[in-house]
Amino acid sequence: MFHTKIKLGADAHAITTGEIALRAYLLEYDEALGHAAVLLADRRGARLVNTIREGLHQPGPLTRRMHRLLLELQGLLFLENAHVDDWNDTTFFALLGPENPIVTELCVLADSFDEALRGAEVVTASDEKVA
Repeated sequence: MFHTKIKLGADAHAITTGEIALRAYLLEYDEALGHAAVLLADRRGARLVNTIREGLHQPGPLTRRMHRLLLELQGLLFLENAHVDDWNDTTFFALLGPENPIVTELCVLADSFDEALRGAEVVTASDEKVA
């Protein structure tokens, strides 16, 4: 009765299961990621997370800009910018001592976010940093 053939046109975009899982992760951990970003980078972290939230509402697969923003959030969670003057947020990093219980939660959040990014192939082997 209502059977019509789906026609894939130029406006149809395939979204991978990894990206769907990443979007589900971001929805589930939205509040935790937001709090972590604000804790680690104050207003700049809040702007970053809000921009990511807005980008998730766009149709189709994640854009290169979204990939860049997600990698920036990953860098923030892994404290890659702790000593970068451009971030100017070293006071927030200094407030978090290793004995602070929030540090363990931040580490777990960072690791799970990294796994979600790898599952969606946002992080690739070429993005790996050599120690």
